[in-house]
Amino acid sequence: MGVDGGGTRTRVALVDGAGRECARAEGPPTLVDPANPNATIGVITDLCREVASIGGADLPVAGLWAGIAGAGTEPARGLVETALREAGLSSCTSVGADAEATFHDAFPSGPGILLLSGTGSIALGRGADGSRLRVGGWGLHLGDEGSGYRIGMSALRALARGEDGRGISTDLRDPVLKVLGVTGPAALIKWTATARKADVASLVPLICEVAEAGDQAALAILEKAVDQLVGHVRTLMRRLEPWPATPEVALAGGLLKEERPLRLRVIRAIEGLPCRHQDRALDGARGACSLAMGLADQSDGSAGP
Repeated sequence: MGVDGGGTRTRVALVDGAGRECARAEGPPTLVDPANPNATIGVITDLCREVASIGGADLPVAGLWAGIAGAGTEPARGLVETALREAGLSSCTSVGADAEATFHDAFPSGPGILLLSGTGSIALGRGADGSRLRVGGWGLHLGDEGSGYRIGMSALRALARGEDGRGISTDLRDPVLKVLGVTGPAALIKWTATARKADVASLVPLICEVAEAGDQAALAILEKAVDQLVGHVRTLMRRLEPWPATPEVALAGGLLKEERPLRLRVIRAIEGLPCRHQDRALDGARGACSLAMGLADQSDGSAGP
């Protein structure tokens, strides 16, 4: 069983021993709050039990690998892993960041770079010698450059500066107020104070529409976001040298999937680097299932005859 839990939604898939998918379910986001990592455990366990029921599998399954946003480092990783083990979902359980599952789907082996931009942002790379590095993934306070949350907040700040006359006027004003259902710019103070990351990130398609219509403030926000995301890739390319061949870059996350707002802009920018774009739809739940199968195989191998 594989879990792909992000800041927008959570997907869980079940595969048989040959890797064929038997069932899948989708639910609310499971972004781990470092101050309360157990808050999302219930969502994960409920979805896992639902998928097992749909697929006709008895619990515990042979292996469970859960990729959860915010669970890539200690102590959150250990706390989530312990809770999932105690839930009795699997005989062998491991937890990591959601980006790790997507990276495994893109690059099961060999070198490569994954750039992910959704509610948050991060880039992962594996060099020719097997060394692994990550760039970004520092969360909303320290990072998330080029993410949906950062783009949304940049637009709200541009709107506020334009309202004051401290910045250029922007056509973002009226459509943003309308889509958020607030009566005027001053109401954005309260809205922003209580908004979830996903709520702020949901403004990105609107920002892209305004940018396409020629608004300079919106265009500048998107150009900066693309430059920051490509900077993640450029950094990994440098730090993981030498490459045996032109490195491949895979794109994932809500803003970089097929037909999503930033995909074409980022692809065009990446084409200016000495790398090539991997044109394949990625699936974090599928990658997590593959990692779970590896866990089960290791468990079988260590059991002895």
